[in-house]
Amino acid sequence: MGRNHKGGSKSSKMTAAVLAHYGHECHLRLAGCTYVATTRDHIIPLEHGGEDTIENCLPACRSCNSKRQDRNLAGTGARIIIVTGPPAGGKTTWIREHAGLADVTIDLDALARALMPNPLDQTHVYPPHIKTLAVAARQAAIGKAQRLYTPCRVWLIKALPTPKELAEWRGNRWPIIVIDPGREVVEARCQAERPPDWQQVVARWYDQHRDPTMQAATRINPARPDDATPTPPPVSQASKHRELTSTSTPGLQPSRPW
Repeated sequence: MGRNHKGGSKSSKMTAAVLAHYGHECHLRLAGCTYVATTRDHIIPLEHGGEDTIENCLPACRSCNSKRQDRNLAGTGARIIIVTGPPAGGKTTWIREHAGLADVTIDLDALARALMPNPLDQTHVYPPHIKTLAVAARQAAIGKAQRLYTPCRVWLIKALPTPKELAEWRGNRWPIIVIDPGREVVEARCQAERPPDWQQVVARWYDQHRDPTMQAATRINPARPDDATPTPPPVSQASKHRELTSTSTPGLQPSRPW
């Protein structure tokens, strides 16, 4: 809705006009949605320059409107794309090959190394307190990305997502891309490039994380040129309902705010 939204008879009239124009079905459909819209939700929040007009509003139930806050919608700013897969699978390299100049990457290892004055030559090796700070920085970056109204792509790298995270990403309709060149390739890379205990992490990914992750994702084998590379283009600002719900790239659904 936007924190600068004011009540009163004018506000009530605008809400009534939005509901009369679009109907009483909540367009957000977040967890706990009642499906019955009684409020108006600003596509571009007022604090981000949006206007209190029918063109910039859609119907929403009170629960979803409260949860969305000022997070962006598909077509109104940054688009978050999850890139997951086994350690040493080539996630960072794949993103570099497909990212645009204005894109953003949220990578725990890169954040951790940036926090170290003298990082070690070997990647993915840092003290526990550095990891704690890097995890906090990553969460802060994700929160800011959901409120970023610059049209760009935000690539979020996460090797071992939890079931809760997978459910949240699916609910947000963030595209999930799995970079997996195959277990033998990954094990060989880890042996050459990572500390010895990373072999256990590889085994955990294939034994516990691969199947649930693949159920919600698009798998890409970078070792096979015939594999699809569904890289979504940056989205432009939208003010119409059809633009919020359309998908221009096959296999990728528009992101949701939360």
